[in-house]
Amino acid sequence: MATIILNRTSEYVNRLRDYGVYIDEKKVGTIANGEIKEFNVSAGQHSIVTKIDWCSSQTVTFDISDDEVKNFKVGGFKNAKWLMPTGLIIIVLSYIVNLLFDTEYLFYLIIPIFLIMVYYMTLGRKRYLTLSEEKTEGQEKMVLLL
Repeated sequence: MATIILNRTSEYVNRLRDYGVYIDEKKVGTIANGEIKEFNVSAGQHSIVTKIDWCSSQTVTFDISDDEVKNFKVGGFKNAKWLMPTGLIIIVLSYIVNLLFDTEYLFYLIIPIFLIMVYYMTLGRKRYLTLSEEKTEGQEKMVLLL
């Protein structure tokens, strides 16, 4: 049997929530924060997607042969790890500046962060998670030789 190894990155935003793992449109399990899981599949063409609530990753289609191992990495959307800390820093700075200078304009800097989150929860909901195939060491050497 062929094996799929799924590696979930450790992240702050979705730390307490598990991702659902779907292979060929069937739920085969879940994966927790920072966890690595293996799934056995038959040889041939397959598709894999991960989901969390109504959001998901894009579907990745791949071919796998008998006794082959494919590695995939899944995590939150690009730069998600910076969104929460940046938002908190802006809120704290806004509060301090408001106390010192009696101005409220700095708080409006949080609007772009809010709009990015709204995008990923609505129109970009199929890009909320990133799922990509990781190249193994042998594959990287082959690419370098070509």
